Amino acid sequence: MCSPTNWTRDFTGLPAIIDLAQCDPGQRDWLSTIINAEHESRLRMPLTRAGVCAYVQASVDTNSLAGHLANQLLVLPVEKGGSRALPGALWRFFDPRVFANLCWMLEPGKLEALVGPVSRWVFPWLDNWYEYNAVDSEFSKRDTASEVPPPERIGGFTRIDIDLWDRTQRIATINQTLARLGLPSEIPWQEKTATAALIELAVTEAERRLHWKQAEDQINCAEHIARYGAAFRDHPRLAGHWAKLEMRVETMSCSELIALLLPDEYKTCAQSIDATQNT
Repeated sequence: MCSPTNWTRDFTGLPAIIDLAQCDPGQRDWLSTIINAEHESRLRMPLTRAGVCAYVQASVDTNSLAGHLANQLLVLPVEKGGSRALPGALWRFFDPRVFANLCWMLEPGKLEALVGPVSRWVFPWLDNWYEYNAVDSEFSKRDTASEVPPPERIGGFTRIDIDLWDRTQRIATINQTLARLGLPSEIPWQEKTATAALIELAVTEAERRLHWKQAEDQINCAEHIARYGAAFRDHPRLAGHWAKLEMRVETMSCSELIALLLPDEYKTCAQSIDATQNT
C-alpha cells in the first residue's frame, strides 16, 4: 500500500503495488482477466475508473517504490512567492485518466521526478494502452539531478505550483471532451495529446474569457472548437456573441450559442476542416 506518512484517513482509494514476481500463475491469470474486462468496459465507457492503474518497472524494490509514490500523493499548492495558495490535498496522479494528461502537461524533469525510480509506466487511457518509457525518452539522458531539484516538502506535503495545480483540475473536463470526440484508437499518442492540449486552451478560454463556469458549457465549447476549429470560432453568425459574452453584456449558455448554427452550417464547418487537413 502506498500510504503517505502519518496518513490517518481511510486507505480506500490509495494505490497498492502488486509484485508480479511474487504471484503464482493463478494470480497472474486472475489479474489478466481483470485487465481484459476493464479494457472491454473502456471500449464502451472510455472514462471508466480503472482498478488496475498501470504496469510499472522500477530499479528499486517494492517497498522503496511504494515509499516514493506515497511521498507524491500529498501536495500543497503554493503561489509563485512561496505562500500557501490552498490547503493540502490528495493527488491521484496514479489514476491513468490523470497520469495520461500529466505526460504532456508536466515538463520532462518534473515528470521524471514524479515517477522517480520507474523506468516504464504502461497505462490505459480512453480506448487504448500507452507507455511512458523514461529510458528511451530524450530528456532522461541528461543529468536532471542538478537541473530539477527534488520538490520541497512541508510537513509531509510536496509543494506544487498553483498554476500547475489549477491545470490539473481541468483534466476531468479534458477527458470528458476527448470521450465525446471519439477519436479513432489508431490515432498516434502525439496527435491525441495535441488534441488534449487544444481542449485545455479552449476550456480555459471558456472559463476565463467567456465566463462559462459550468463544466457542461466548457465541454461543449471545447468539443466544438476541437471538432470544427476556426470555422466554428470565426463563423460570422457567432462573432458578435463571442464579444458580448466576453464583455458580460450578453448571457447565454454554450448550448444556446451552438444552436445558433444550423446542421448544414456545421457540415460546412466539417468540410472546411477536412479540406485544411488534406492540403
